[in-house]
Amino acid sequence: MGEDTWRYFVKEPFTDLLSEKPLIFEGSRGCGKTMFFLCNSWKEKFAEYETQGINVTEIFSKTGLIGFYYKVDGKFVGKNLSKKGVEEWEWQSVFNTYFNIIICKDVLNFLSHCIDRGYIAKDEISTLVKRINGKLEFNCDVESLEKTYNHFDVVLDEIEGFSNDPEKKKPLGLHAGTLIATAIEEIRKIQLFNEARFHVFIDEFEELNEAQQKQLNTLLKQSKYWLVYDFGVKTKGRHTEETISGEIIQEPDDYLHYYPEIDSYERKEEYERLLVSICSKRIKDYLPEALVSNDDFLDIRFYLKDYGKEIELKEFEQSSKMPSIRTRLKRLIEEDNAHRHYFDKDEMKEVYNVLVNCTPDLVRMHISILNRRNKVSIKELFENAKSNTKVYQSWKHNTGFATYFLLCKELDIIKKYHGLSTFSMLSSGVIRSFLEICESAFDYAFSEGFTFDNPRSLTIDEQTNAAHYVSQSKVSKIEGFVPDGMHLKRFMLAIGKIFYLKHTDPDATLGEPEPNHFYTKPLELKALSPEALRILENAILHNVLQFDLPTKEKNTEAIETTDYHINHIYCPYFKISHRRKRKIFLEPAELKTLLIGTTGEVEKVVRSIVNKNTESIQGKLNFYGDDLSGEI
Repeated sequence: MGEDTWRYFVKEPFTDLLSEKPLIFEGSRGCGKTMFFLCNSWKEKFAEYETQGINVTEIFSKTGLIGFYYKVDGKFVGKNLSKKGVEEWEWQSVFNTYFNIIICKDVLNFLSHCIDRGYIAKDEISTLVKRINGKLEFNCDVESLEKTYNHFDVVLDEIEGFSNDPEKKKPLGLHAGTLIATAIEEIRKIQLFNEARFHVFIDEFEELNEAQQKQLNTLLKQSKYWLVYDFGVKTKGRHTEETISGEIIQEPDDYLHYYPEIDSYERKEEYERLLVSICSKRIKDYLPEALVSNDDFLDIRFYLKDYGKEIELKEFEQSSKMPSIRTRLKRLIEEDNAHRHYFDKDEMKEVYNVLVNCTPDLVRMHISILNRRNKVSIKELFENAKSNTKVYQSWKHNTGFATYFLLCKELDIIKKYHGLSTFSMLSSGVIRSFLEICESAFDYAFSEGFTFDNPRSLTIDEQTNAAHYVSQSKVSKIEGFVPDGMHLKRFMLAIGKIFYLKHTDPDATLGEPEPNHFYTKPLELKALSPEALRILENAILHNVLQFDLPTKEKNTEAIETTDYHINHIYCPYFKISHRRKRKIFLEPAELKTLLIGTTGEVEKVVRSIVNKNTESIQGKLNFYGDDLSGEI
């Protein structure tokens, strides 16, 4: 994106997230946390306003904000400032000093820019500089910003030296946020900033250790309307909600919690509008100037055309294997009629015409309905289909899409993924994943001669190839996650097989179609194996799984359960549905085995789960197709 990140930032739906109340922006990598905080920091605001000719002083008013951005250096801070024979309280004071100085360096940089642009005079910050140097025990007569920067660097060097060799002199210790608060208090005495609100954005909060998170939790809880601390953190990356005094930070009293992965499903239309806006800013850079005025060419929906059902149904119909599917349905009809004697020979012609001579998805649906244990007779099916009753419409609505996965398996056809809504759902609320699929789709299109000089909609195959390519690359990266990458990869392959085999069971009744998530009892899992629960939590941390807020089961014991969704970006790889439809229950003991069991134990549990409440799913539990080959 270059230096001007703000050019690609879309403010909606983020306008109300930053206020006098602290924000915890929680989500996986790529969901927009860093973009959001960076583009609300003072540097990007200065660049945006100055480029667009807007008066920069607007961010100093009641309606604006001045943001200071800090991205946690996890290798140095979280892991290096701990243990080594040093008491924890000493490390905490060292960390507090480090954090104070890192933020104050940005504060002084901000003031320097304001002086260079003539917004304030040097003498207006003299008291601020003296107070900061005084707290660092440097000469209080120092008024130079440059010398203060140098003092900051001296302290940071001392901290780095002490972290590498604790035998060296311990650096000056400060309390959490004291230097920052001092600096902001003095800035607010300057007339230009009397009404300003200041925010400290702490990105990658999960990289801090538990003791350090307690220090910053304390600052969040103590936020004032004019100095607010906001966190960007990976899902489940908060190790504690305690402050240094043992208090607990809670929403909504202490902070606003924004979790985009959940919001992307609960507010689907809003999320899609966001994606359209984001893409528009990027497409504009590639379109010739003569075409920029055409709104259609700026709209990603023009390129990500949804081709509907027709192309896939036509491909099913043209398959050499489709006649065998119709023959299978005929046999079921003939067997049921021979047993019940519903129709005579002439009447059977109409039955075949209604139930067999229809589109492939309906043919497959009729087979599944006739397979149901609470047997639907051919007479009932025929009468509902012929009159297109509400019952029949309900069958089509609930099971129609699920038949595509059965047909793709049985006809050896690749499932198609196309259209904005599909790509939106595949992204699971992670904007980066959506953009990766789009980029890949355009790459396929470029290889077929696409050019922005003469824009066109991307073909269904270009979009499908992109979805499968990105999905496969995402699955391959799981084993690189630290820690537990190998466990997570094997778990995901196992759970993916379970869902795939349930999607493609030839005897499926489609009573519970499109299973692609599960629920379990995490407290029971913890009792069985804390290690398994830890790996499950790391699956969420790395966005291999996404969770829904716990729900209370309606029974006498009110057992708490949690829903877990595989990241839908993996769905094309496993050839399963990207929609949120049905879930299966995994016993904690089953889940434990899938997470930490041996290969043989995992294979046994997979087979048991797949066959549970299923009349017949035959064959080895290997993936079908070249891209899904191999054992767990």
